[in-house]
Amino acid sequence: MDQVLQQEKDLVKDVFNKVFKKYDVMNDLMSLGIHRLWKKTFIDWLNPSKNTKLIDVASGTGDIAKLYLN
Repeated sequence: MDQVLQQEKDLVKDVFNKVFKKYDVMNDLMSLGIHRLWKKTFIDWLNPSKNTKLIDVASGTGDIAKLYLN
């Protein structure tokens, strides 16, 4: 069982490593760049204060967290 889980983890890691460099470009093409506006609007909507903690789960390449930190 542990070996199967490790194989699955390795597979997911391999897939991510193959696509992460092109992920934002792919989203730019599919959304005509609007996904960047959505993410900026989302952070503006959150209106986080300096002490607010953000958990960035499954947001792609972490660009929402990057926007949050700026």
